[in-house]
Amino acid sequence: MKKAGIFFLVILLMAGISVFVYSGGQKEGTGKKYAGQTIRVLFMSATYAEAARDIAKDFQAKTGAKVEVIDFPYVTLHEKELLGLTSGAGNYDVISIACQWDGEFSPWLVDLEKYIKRDNWDTSDIMESVWQNSGKWQGKIMGIPHSNTPRLLSYRTDLIKKFPRTWDEFMAIARKLNNPAKGFYAFAIPGQKSQLSGQFFEPLWSLGGSWADENWNVTIDSPETRKALNIVKEEMSLADPAVSAWGIPEASAAFLQGNAAFCLAWPTLGVTINGDNPDKSKVVGKWALADYPYGKTGLTVLSSWDLGIPSNSKRKDAAWDFIKTYTSAANQMRFFKKYTILSPRKSFWETEELKKSKLYPHKEASDRGTNIWWRIPAGTAALGVMRDAVSSYATGQWGLEKTVKYMENGLKKVLKDNPPASGIKNTNR
Repeated sequence: MKKAGIFFLVILLMAGISVFVYSGGQKEGTGKKYAGQTIRVLFMSATYAEAARDIAKDFQAKTGAKVEVIDFPYVTLHEKELLGLTSGAGNYDVISIACQWDGEFSPWLVDLEKYIKRDNWDTSDIMESVWQNSGKWQGKIMGIPHSNTPRLLSYRTDLIKKFPRTWDEFMAIARKLNNPAKGFYAFAIPGQKSQLSGQFFEPLWSLGGSWADENWNVTIDSPETRKALNIVKEEMSLADPAVSAWGIPEASAAFLQGNAAFCLAWPTLGVTINGDNPDKSKVVGKWALADYPYGKTGLTVLSSWDLGIPSNSKRKDAAWDFIKTYTSAANQMRFFKKYTILSPRKSFWETEELKKSKLYPHKEASDRGTNIWWRIPAGTAALGVMRDAVSSYATGQWGLEKTVKYMENGLKKVLKDNPPASGIKNTNR
């Protein structure tokens, strides 16, 4: 530094003015490697985004990086993330990815293996069955799982002493308990089009049905598909007539108010949070979680999310440190206690608190096996086809054969328009 510069610095210091010398964007003397940086992280609205906001101050205090949390509801999140990845704008440094989008987003995401090796980050605690479905794609680690929620249902333990194992038994109990004259229904269902298709996938996959075989030959025209469609249509008939407009909050609230025997909404998004809170629940101590009927395979639907770094991020190192912080064992337990977010970590499920929890059936479902819709680029369009078909049939707009034919033609079209890359097999059918 030149003498004049040194003299000027001394004068400033004598005057009591704080001076920072920047080196690589880092303020010397702070001990915080990302001081002055801001990272933008994108999550689905509600619990995952709120969890990110919970740790933002801690992360800034530790690393110096400010965290700006952006969130969108599920119905628009895919569009926002895809635009952010493909535009080259570098709008986000971390994105939370639904596992079914992995294959579509993978080309625009950083391979995290180099960071894992550099930091000797322990991968052994992640449930491999989850990671293979959420965060790993074609030999690439493009995300670290941060939630793991096999789909279960909630039911009234005072009304149902022995939970049914078959779909026929399940529906027979539902018919017996349904009592519209008293304002009580067998099912509380999120009947909106964006949610209802899940009620079809449960029986389809558990009965051994599939969208297509491993070579992407469409197999949806099957007895299993017809039975699954009839199950979801009857479920709608044994529910409050208003359910076609219900989302998860409305279905959960109906169950918590004691108006249904079964709740088919994702439990962790409503029932498990408030089920034993007497201020919000009339079924305190009278509910539990269970697998859907086993059928032939016992498979249930998986909701899993992973955190990835867009290739166009300009703050990749800070982004990676945020991912490590969000998915740490301590924060995963913190998120569970506050939001009932379920972790993909083995150690999480080995704690006595979880083993004694009403949510432990999720671990058993994970061990038995889970399924999701296609993880290829055509998957989002294929899901749209299924949603249209299931909703139209369950609400009485279409007949059975028209619905099955629509599914078959729609799946064939989306595969033709956006065929899977060579060598990719269909493992999620």
